[in-house]
Amino acid sequence: MIPGGLPSHRFPVLEARFGPLTPMDAGMQSRVYAAAGGDVVVKVYRNHQGHHRLEAGNMRRADLGDWVVDTVEADGVEALILRRFPGRPLRAADVPIALPRLRAILEALHRERAGRVDLRRLRERLRRFRSALAAYPLDDLFDAVELPLERGLLDQPAAFCHLDLWHDNILIAPGGDVLVIDWTKAGWDDPLRDVALLKTGTLDLLSPDASLDAALTFLPDQAQETVTRLRAYLAHTYLHDLYWFLMNEPYEFDRQQRLKLPRARHVLARLPG
Repeated sequence: MIPGGLPSHRFPVLEARFGPLTPMDAGMQSRVYAAAGGDVVVKVYRNHQGHHRLEAGNMRRADLGDWVVDTVEADGVEALILRRFPGRPLRAADVPIALPRLRAILEALHRERAGRVDLRRLRERLRRFRSALAAYPLDDLFDAVELPLERGLLDQPAAFCHLDLWHDNILIAPGGDVLVIDWTKAGWDDPLRDVALLKTGTLDLLSPDASLDAALTFLPDQAQETVTRLRAYLAHTYLHDLYWFLMNEPYEFDRQQRLKLPRARHVLARLPG
């Protein structure tokens, strides 16, 4: 087996079409290969759940269809073929350069609206978080989400969102062009949830103040209700991260708690509730 749980066999059908495939990167659900010639990458998915077609469809919805070459079922795997972007994952020094392009990307993405935010699903997530994290003093974070939820502030129109905006999913080219990748989690939610995920997953490469200042530039306005919604989704995202580590990598939980809780409480202190 190779990292990510994918079989180590070669891919004769894919390689007959695209040339030898060289491993580039592995995630929990997929592995990415560079094709000979450097024009395309082949993203091979771990499970047979149609994620190659799901991601291709989400990219087209996000106006990134020009990057999609094909979706293929061959060699016992499902694969998404993409044009190769000449960039690398975002680093702290890249964030100020990438911010204008990221703002434009999210503004365009979030213009598409459909239905309302699924508050039932949000309440179910909070219930799971409270149950799993009951031993830890996190009432201030829960209050930051639950109070505006009960006041109706989170009952909003849903926008098409990426929902996985951590820095490995944001590529930057030498000239400063930016491409957001990995669209398997994309769906309909509050656009401020995307901003919160960008803050915790990418902007937190910066200092606490610089990170929050950058996140605030993504808001459509500075109205109190808008700021309160961002505050709620930031608290929700930090709670989600703690929950994820507790459930999936408990050996990392204490270290992540030391890293994330000061960031979360800095948000609560700076933003009025």
